Amino acid sequence: MSEGIPAPSHAAAEPPGGRPFRLFGFRGVALVELALFFTLCFLVDWWAAGLTRFDGVQPHPYWVIVLLLSVQYGTNEGVIAAVAATAALRLWNLPEQAIGQDLYEYLHVVSREPILWLVAAVLFGELRMRQRRERDELHAKLSLANRESDAIARSYRQLKVVKENLEARVAGQLRTVFTLYQAARAIDKLDEGEVMLGVADLVRSVMRPEKFSLFLLNNDVLESVTNDGWDDEDPFARWFDASSTLFETVVGRQRTLCVARPEDERILMGQGVLAGPLVSEDTGEVVGMVKIESLGFADFSANTVENFRILCEWVGTALAKARRYREANEQRVFADDGTLYSSTYIGRQAEFLAHLGRRLGFETTTITIRPSGLSRLLPDQRMEVATAIGKAVRQSLRDTDLACDFGQHGLVFGVVLPGTAMEQARIVAAKLEKAVRGALPQPLADIPISFAAERVGDAP
Repeated sequence: MSEGIPAPSHAAAEPPGGRPFRLFGFRGVALVELALFFTLCFLVDWWAAGLTRFDGVQPHPYWVIVLLLSVQYGTNEGVIAAVAATAALRLWNLPEQAIGQDLYEYLHVVSREPILWLVAAVLFGELRMRQRRERDELHAKLSLANRESDAIARSYRQLKVVKENLEARVAGQLRTVFTLYQAARAIDKLDEGEVMLGVADLVRSVMRPEKFSLFLLNNDVLESVTNDGWDDEDPFARWFDASSTLFETVVGRQRTLCVARPEDERILMGQGVLAGPLVSEDTGEVVGMVKIESLGFADFSANTVENFRILCEWVGTALAKARRYREANEQRVFADDGTLYSSTYIGRQAEFLAHLGRRLGFETTTITIRPSGLSRLLPDQRMEVATAIGKAVRQSLRDTDLACDFGQHGLVFGVVLPGTAMEQARIVAAKLEKAVRGALPQPLADIPISFAAERVGDAP
């Protein structure tokens, strides 16, 4: 019966929960509806019409189930409904042939309703099946369109991410040039402390490491002075002596180590991915080491190793220059302005005078002039304060007194008073305070400045 009848696409006919229950190829729910309908019809027929099977009633009630199943489920269920209606109407219920009827008229009367039911079931069932096929095609096209739109959306998001990364990289390159320039200026100093502070910014700008460290060479030991990004549980060493292979390779051979090379990986032994000597380009001396313990995968390339080598030379030259300046500065007699003795020189002189005073029986005292609150002033104002103090000290000194710069960037001054007792030193301190107050500019006349008198060489 079902041969030649296009089967509906189960993808659209299936309920959301899965495939519907079928019995002999027919939907189970359609068979249940069919059984319930004819049970109800037989009960009504038995109660109201005396089991006449509604013969002669127009339109016949069995049309309801035929049309309902055909429109609802399609051709197969419509045909089985038509067969069931025919059986319910004619099984053991054939009318008697009238005397005036020939055979063809009798067959027409008997088969008219079943034939109409069958034709209606096929007609409306096929219309339903065509509608279902069109719906399935639309669902398939919609599903394909959804997949295509999802693929386009994913591609768009990926393209957007790539575009944003490229924009960030271009903007980052511009920022990196400016940041690198600022970081380079930060290490172009003559003070070792300022150079080491600028090294961290320079390494971040050039290498963008996650963890790195700076080591300085102290005799035969590399000692860590900066550890950036390290955690408490990190197993990185904080010093390397001359017996270690890392020290011998970096300092002795002046080689840059890279974990990508098997030989260098054995030397590093998990202590980092890059390590390079800080070599002065001017003198060739090694002053320390920069070691990068963690670096992003995208930032690790052949150019990275070369940039790291140049960075080490750059930092090494700056540190070596600052160290030579410090060593030369320690031998200077006068400070930068040429009118005050340097802190190193005056320290040696004060120690000599203390020993000489103990032998010859005279005291040597010092007066320390220390302004406070300078961090809240502008750089020009701090310079005005230092200039006023220096001028007042020089003008108030006796011929035998020694004025000096106690260091700390020219913001702490001192006076050494040979052959002066503490009582006289306090009198000199009061005179100095009056002179300094008079030399200060009016807006800065009230800043706190301490004048402390101390005896040199109290200890035996």
